[in-house]
Amino acid sequence: MDCVKLPGCPFYNDRMPMDHGIGSIYKKKYCKGDHHLCARYKVICEAGERFVPANLYPNMLDIAETIIASVKKG
Repeated sequence: MDCVKLPGCPFYNDRMPMDHGIGSIYKKKYCKGDHHLCARYKVICEAGERFVPANLYPNMLDIAETIIASVKKG
């Protein structure tokens, strides 16, 4: 199922540097597949869109978890 955030997502809309081969794999896995596994999506949902760093890629779940924990901690 497509991610609901696709229209505004800088990763999906090619506004982030990415090797085209790996980019298409990530798009298939995260954007067009299970978007709940996407680091960007997780931060948006659990902390808020303003906490998503410009350089956060879908596979960076460890960084996403750190951001979420930091925001929840206050």
